[in-house]
Amino acid sequence: MNDEYLNPDSKHLEPPLEAAVQSIRAQPLSETAIERVKTRAKLLAIPSTATPLTPGILQRRWATSRKVLAGLGAVAALLLVGAGVTLLLDRSGSQAFAQVLENVKALRTVRFTTSTQFGLSRKIEGQMYLEGNRMRLEQFDGKLIQIGDLDKKQALFLDGHRKLAQSVEIDAKMVQEFANPIDKLRQAQANDAERIGQEILRGRRTQVYRLRKVDLLGIKGSGEMQVWVDAESHLPAKIVIRDPDPKAEMEMRFDEFIWNEPLDPKLFSLDLPEGFQKGSVVSKSPLPEPLPNGKTLDSPNVQVDGILSRDRVPAQLIWNRQGTSITALMRDPESVPPPERRPNELRQWDIATGKLRWSQSIAGAGSVAGSSDGKFLATIIGREIQLRDTATGQVTRKWTTDKPLSPLAFSPDGKFLAAGITEWGPFGGNGGKPSGGVQFWEIERGSLIRTIAEDKPTTFVKYSLEGKSLATSSNEGPVKLWDVNTGELMRLFPGCHSADFSPDGTMIACPSALASADKTVGKVDLYKLQDGSLVKSLVSEKAPAISFLESVTFSPDGHWLAAADWNGTVSLWNLASGQRKQTSVRTSAGVLSAAFTPEGGTLATGGEDKILHLWKLSAQNIEPVSPK
Repeated sequence: MNDEYLNPDSKHLEPPLEAAVQSIRAQPLSETAIERVKTRAKLLAIPSTATPLTPGILQRRWATSRKVLAGLGAVAALLLVGAGVTLLLDRSGSQAFAQVLENVKALRTVRFTTSTQFGLSRKIEGQMYLEGNRMRLEQFDGKLIQIGDLDKKQALFLDGHRKLAQSVEIDAKMVQEFANPIDKLRQAQANDAERIGQEILRGRRTQVYRLRKVDLLGIKGSGEMQVWVDAESHLPAKIVIRDPDPKAEMEMRFDEFIWNEPLDPKLFSLDLPEGFQKGSVVSKSPLPEPLPNGKTLDSPNVQVDGILSRDRVPAQLIWNRQGTSITALMRDPESVPPPERRPNELRQWDIATGKLRWSQSIAGAGSVAGSSDGKFLATIIGREIQLRDTATGQVTRKWTTDKPLSPLAFSPDGKFLAAGITEWGPFGGNGGKPSGGVQFWEIERGSLIRTIAEDKPTTFVKYSLEGKSLATSSNEGPVKLWDVNTGELMRLFPGCHSADFSPDGTMIACPSALASADKTVGKVDLYKLQDGSLVKSLVSEKAPAISFLESVTFSPDGHWLAAADWNGTVSLWNLASGQRKQTSVRTSAGVLSAAFTPEGGTLATGGEDKILHLWKLSAQNIEPVSPK
C-alpha cells in the first residue's frame, strides 16, 4: 500500500477503501466480473448521493487511485469509493458481522447502560461492567448490585437498602438472569445476522443487524436482537432485545458502550463489602425521593420489596399465617385474547429470599381460596373441586360437582367451602340462560349440603369472620348477604364485584362507582351490617383513566381499607379520618388484588403490570374505628 494512501490528508478514504482493496486483492475476479467492473468504472466521475464529492476530494481520490492501480482489484476499489460505498459493502452481511464477532471476542473490558421493561411495568435501569467472564450489574442507582464470576461459578448479591450481602453459586439459569448481551454475541455465528440498514447514532454512522431466536432472560428462543455497529470501530454501539410476540411485552436495551476502558478490580470482588452483613437479598424498587421539606411522598406506605413475575399477572393473593410466604393465582394479561391464553398457575414465593417455592398448573381455574389455618388451598378445574397442600400445591383430595363453579371461600372454622355457581349461557342451565347462586360443601365428606339459586352468575363469595354470614355478588351487583345456616337472604347492598367484612364484624365495604361531570370515579361505601345504614363513603382519586375498583380489603386491625383500582393505583384510607393515602405504585395497567399480612404491617398488591408489590405500612395517625 502506498504511503500517500495512508496519509492523514486522505483519511476520508479509510477504512472503506482499504477494506475494499484488501478484500478484492485477496481473490481473483472472474472474466464476467472484470467486464462488469470495467463498465461501471466509468461512473467514477458521478458524485455520490451519500457523500458529496468536492473538486479537492475528487483530485485526492484520483491521485490515490493512480498510486494503487496495480490491477483490476484497484479499479474495483475505486469503483466502490466513487460510488459512495461507506461501510464494508464489498462483503455480505454475514461476512461483515464476522468481523464484529471477532472484535467482541477479543475485547478486554466494556461498560454500558441497561434498561429492561416487562409489559407496562416500570422500566428497570442500570449499569453493567464486563471484564472477561466477570460481570457487575448495578440497578436502582446502585442500591441493588449483582456481581458474577463465571470461571469461579460464584455470584454476590448486594442489597444497598438493608446492607445485606448474599453469596450464591451460579448455574445455567442464573446466567440468564444477568441478561448479558455480549455473551450472546460471543455465542452467535456470522450467518445468524442479517443486515437491515444504516442509522446515524449520536452523530456516527452505524450499520444495523438483526439476529433471531435469541434466548435471554426467559424469552426462550423467541427473542429478536438488533445490533447497531459503529462504522469505524466495528463494535456494537447499541443493542435492543425484544420478544416480537405482542403477548410477551418484553424489551431490553443496552446503550452507551465504552470499550476497553481500564476498570477497577474491586468492581468484581466477591468479598463481603465493608458495612454489609450476610443475609437474603430480594430485588426491590428504590425508596421515594426526599422532598425539599425533608418529607417523602406517600410516607405512610413505602414499597419494601418487589417480586418480578415477568410473564404472568398476579390476579389473586393469599398470605400464609406467619406472613413469610405468599401464594398467587397467575394468569395471562387481559391483552391476550382468551383463545390464546395459557393455563393458569399457582405460584408461591418465600418473602425473605424472593425465591419461588413451587408452581402448579391449574388449567382455566379463575379462583383460589385459602383455609384460615393455612393448611389448605382450594381450586376448581372444570367441574372438580380440589383441595391442595399449601406447602407443595399438590392436590390431596378432590370431588366432582354438577354445576360450573368459580369463586371459592373457606368457612372460618375450615369445615365448609362455599362455591359460586357461574353458568354464563348459552350452555348454562335454565334453557341456556345464565344462572348463578352458591353451593355449600362439607369438606370432610365432600358432600353438598345446600344450594342457593340465583338468576345471575355469581362471581364473588366471602364468609364473615364469625362464619354466620356469606356475602355474594355478580359482576353487575348488588352485594347480597345470606344466612349460612338457613340460606335466607338477609340484606342487599348497592355495589358490585367484591366486598369485605370489617374485623369487628360491624361493617361491610362495597365498591361502586361515582359518576361525575367529566368521568367516573371509584368509591367504597361502608354499611352497618345490623341495619344496612350507610356509615360513610370513601372516594378514590380522579385519575386520567376511569376508576374501577377491582377489590377491597380491611387491614386486620380495622384501621385501614385498601382498594385495588383498574386505573393503575391503590388507594389506602385511614378509616378514622377518612383520609386517603395513595400508594406510589402507579402504572397504566390495572391493579387487581390487595392483601394485608395477618399482622397488618405489609400490603401486597398484584395487577396487569406483572409485578407483585409489597408495601410496608407505618403506624402514623392510626386511630380506632367505631361506626356512628
